[in-house]
Amino acid sequence: MLNYLDVGTGEEIVFIHGLGNRIQAWAPQLELTTQYRLIIIELRGHGDSPEKENINVEFFAKDIIEVLDYLNIEKAHFVGLSLGGIVALEICKRFKKRVKSLILCNTTYYIPTLLGNITLEKTKRFLKKSSLEQLNERLIKKCLYNPEEQKVYELAKNAFHIREDTYLKSVQSAFGRNYFYDLLTINVPTLIIGSLEDKVVPIQNAYLMHYMIKSSNLIIFENTGHLSNIERPELFNLAIAQHIKQFQNKVS
Repeated sequence: MLNYLDVGTGEEIVFIHGLGNRIQAWAPQLELTTQYRLIIIELRGHGDSPEKENINVEFFAKDIIEVLDYLNIEKAHFVGLSLGGIVALEICKRFKKRVKSLILCNTTYYIPTLLGNITLEKTKRFLKKSSLEQLNERLIKKCLYNPEEQKVYELAKNAFHIREDTYLKSVQSAFGRNYFYDLLTINVPTLIIGSLEDKVVPIQNAYLMHYMIKSSNLIIFENTGHLSNIERPELFNLAIAQHIKQFQNKVS
């Protein structure tokens, strides 16, 4: 089974990290444990979760549902950042009855195979002449709006954990999966979070997903890069709390 952290009480929120991340990526969100039950999951091949065959989005989603089954959680809110957002879309597509609401952060609905392969080849070439630590450093600098902000940099550094045995497989995990038309079928309350200065996932993705998902709200952070939950933790946590409170009010 996947490695996970189960902490807090209240409405269950499942947190799904991005590529090359681990549980620590959600450290700034632990303050939400005073209000909610957080299930913070490490995807297969990430952090301390075991490596398995079939490292792809479909199996990431199935693994997470297995954890929820083990914990006897029938429905939950799903927060996904970057790759985690794509996994959340897969869960909503295949296991819609398990989803109370979605929070999609700095993510996209489609990674074209050609574009993905270009990124993969660049990464392979980089690793031929550089170490995993150097790759880690490169990723952090690309993800952050201001890498010179020491506290934020240290949080991001702790979030990343590049595993040599699975990283390249994980890079390919979402290639070619297109959720464009699936966005039209999403009818659960959805919050989309984007960052104007995101150099990994262009902000246009957030605008388009907001347009396509009729039940969605959109929040855009300024002066923020790809790791909005780390770079703007107070605003990020407030957005989650307000989203879930609004959802609770709708169903009460």
